[in-house]
Amino acid sequence: MASKTNSKKGTYGVIIALAAVIIALLVILISMESRGTKQSKPANTGTVVINSPTESKPAEPTDAVATPFITEAPTELPTEIPTEVPTEVPTPEPTEVPVTPTPSPKPRVIGGKTSANPNYEGKVLVALTFDDGPEEGTTEEMLNVLKKHNAKATFFVLGIQINKGDTYRALLKRASDEGHQIGNHSYSHKFPSQLTDEQLHDEVVRTSALIKEITGQTVTVFRVPGGNKSDRVKRVTGLPLVQWCIDPLDWMFFEGGYIRNYAKEHGISYSEAESAIIDIVLFEGVHTTLEGEPYYCPPVAYEMKHGSILLFHDIYMGSVHAVDRLLTFLEENYGNYVFLPFDEFILTENDAGPQAGVVYYNLWSTT
Repeated sequence: MASKTNSKKGTYGVIIALAAVIIALLVILISMESRGTKQSKPANTGTVVINSPTESKPAEPTDAVATPFITEAPTELPTEIPTEVPTEVPTPEPTEVPVTPTPSPKPRVIGGKTSANPNYEGKVLVALTFDDGPEEGTTEEMLNVLKKHNAKATFFVLGIQINKGDTYRALLKRASDEGHQIGNHSYSHKFPSQLTDEQLHDEVVRTSALIKEITGQTVTVFRVPGGNKSDRVKRVTGLPLVQWCIDPLDWMFFEGGYIRNYAKEHGISYSEAESAIIDIVLFEGVHTTLEGEPYYCPPVAYEMKHGSILLFHDIYMGSVHAVDRLLTFLEENYGNYVFLPFDEFILTENDAGPQAGVVYYNLWSTT
């Protein structure tokens, strides 16, 4: 009996122990669940935390590199701070600005001497010459300009132009009848280097014959195409060679294509462009490139010294307008310029007229 009693006691002890363990586990579980349902309060760090009214989402991972903040101040700061700030900025009055400002050329003291001839006392004598005509339209207008200013000139003409027809012959005749000298500029404008001696001689003789036939003038002077003078040309032509000392490069600047390009580049009309170019050539001077080299063309109006030989071409309307502007300027500001045919020009201060085989650059400079 005692053994059974002891056995029962042992069984009851085990049961009680297991129950105690189960109860303890239940208590632990209940305690853990109670803690998970409570919110932890933020620590009192002295900083007020304001929750966002919207739910914040965790930032998504990214490979971008954060741009560092610039913490350095600028090395230079304004040293003066304006104390007064205008409250109203005045609006300038609208003004009209010309598309192409027209310069107001002012007369300069050109200097140099005047004629020693008593018939031209106090006068500045200039030989005005024209190449490559006659040309329909432009030569006629040039003759009108010369007549308007009572100026005489020398036209170095091409035989091939004369032979274009009656209109061209009539222009040549008119030039002669109005007191202008007719010079020879070859028949076809070929350079001497392109011709044999016989061909060069023929070019000169044919043109001189045409001039004599139409005008009655005997040719006394020759201008070499391109100004390509040489001892060979002197010998073959047997005529005085007339060069120049003032060249406005009108074949470049007053040619229609050049003027159109200038008008397009500056957004102006053709006539405005032509007028602007004329003013620059006559009164300001031009820096350009000639045969690949830098070249300065001085202002023509202020190069007009006594004894000068001036070169133009009567085949460009721009040249017609430039000559008109030039002669008007000289008349209004000086009043003592006289333009003479070349032979008369030479005779004013020399014992004889132009001499065969001599090259003339101005009234005195020859080679």
